[in-house]
Amino acid sequence: MLNRFFGINTHRNLHLFGLCTLAIGTPLNKIVMSLSMMFLVLNLLLEADFSTYFERLKKNKLYLLILGFYLLHVASIVWSENMDYTLYDLRVKLPLLVIPTILAAKPLENRSQLHFVLASISISTILLTVLNYGFYNQWFGHREYEDIREMSILTSHIRFAIIVAFVIGICLYYLQKFKQYRIPLILITAWLLYYTLYSQVLSGLISVFVITCVFITHLFWKKNKIILLSIFSILALSTTLGLIWLFSPVNIDLDAYSNLETTTIEGNYYSHNLEVVSPLTEEPILIYVCRKEIERDWGKYSSMDIEGKDKKGQPLKSTVIRYLSSKKMRKDAASLSQLTKKEIQLIENGVTSIVYDGILPRFYGLKYQLLNKGNPNGHSLLQRIEYWTTGIQIIQKQPILGVGIGDIQDAFNQQYLENNSALTEDNRRRTHNYFLTVWITFGIIGLVYFLWIHVEFIKQNIARKEILGVVFILIILVSFLIEDTIESQTGVTFYALFFALFSLPTPEKKI
Repeated sequence: MLNRFFGINTHRNLHLFGLCTLAIGTPLNKIVMSLSMMFLVLNLLLEADFSTYFERLKKNKLYLLILGFYLLHVASIVWSENMDYTLYDLRVKLPLLVIPTILAAKPLENRSQLHFVLASISISTILLTVLNYGFYNQWFGHREYEDIREMSILTSHIRFAIIVAFVIGICLYYLQKFKQYRIPLILITAWLLYYTLYSQVLSGLISVFVITCVFITHLFWKKNKIILLSIFSILALSTTLGLIWLFSPVNIDLDAYSNLETTTIEGNYYSHNLEVVSPLTEEPILIYVCRKEIERDWGKYSSMDIEGKDKKGQPLKSTVIRYLSSKKMRKDAASLSQLTKKEIQLIENGVTSIVYDGILPRFYGLKYQLLNKGNPNGHSLLQRIEYWTTGIQIIQKQPILGVGIGDIQDAFNQQYLENNSALTEDNRRRTHNYFLTVWITFGIIGLVYFLWIHVEFIKQNIARKEILGVVFILIILVSFLIEDTIESQTGVTFYALFFALFSLPTPEKKI
């Protein structure tokens, strides 16, 4: 309709504007995402080319598959009892219906339009990484942080990490395509890689690893398969050695700790406990601990109450002990006196180890959890193991049709009660594995259908040599292993937008 008054390309330009705004809003703001989707729907309705829309929808196989997945959510109302949560989940997942329908009805006309959308999410994401980093390092503002995972100020740190990884993939794609922009693209890629390492989000790091493998394969598949095989052999060996280190136990020789000194220089008694082991020093953390001297002397160096909590909300006394242990120092007055002002500030901020920058602390943290299994609360890996175990138990009860979208949290709550789970009520969450979530919700039939959608997506994108489509879906599938990625508006919008964009080929020139 608007074409009559404002020119033949009006709806086309409004469509592209809406998509770019949606891409900009995906890492930034739920309101921008929602308004963009409404704008896109309104533009379609005003254009009113319904017969063309319908013909396009019928021919798009991937659209029909994702539509079927959303309709499966609707159908599960039949065997769901909790209607409040059912309606909530259908509303959250609405982008799965709306965005693919918009793009299947009115796909992008050429590659240039796709570049606009990719540039939009890239610019938005890059600016947000700078803001996140700047606020966290007090370049501007005075925000208080309890954990580095709070560095993502506008959206979930996990959802943002996979978006950052995808933007790294976009930069690598453009490095191959637009060599005249090589220097700025290399600098942006280096910054985003640094941000990924600094932010310590494991899903982001794994996603970057997957992207690297995809581009290495793309680069050397036809040129030199020997080099490709050599690179993958090195990556496989490095990954294997890393996993062996992560899951290998640290065996403490008890005899080596049988004759520990019992008193400090001042003559106060030490306590010794060999149960908790440090993955950094591979020694017991709680040996040579003199709480009396720590409690007495901490006030000489800090205004924070030793009986209180550090800025991360952890018991401050435990943070002091763990930090000194990471330096292989005794936990007494003499060791406290050797700490620098910077180290005192680090302890006040909740830093428990001398290794606290980059991705290494994340790996040491995971190994710490595996070495000292006990109370899972507050430990992301141990909590996930509890979630996965509980989810598998629910599957065993209803493996064919699942529990329906409305009852999944109720099923978890009931299973936690039956297990007498050690998780506190706040931590009794769902699977944090979207494949398990689909199985629990829709049964084995739903899981097979869900896998079919993504196998078909991969096949079509490989056939079209659409490397960004492959990068996108692999990032998503990796995230599904450790997160319920599309259970939030940011996650489902990101998924729906780029699933829809790569569901059809985008020609280089306007047809």
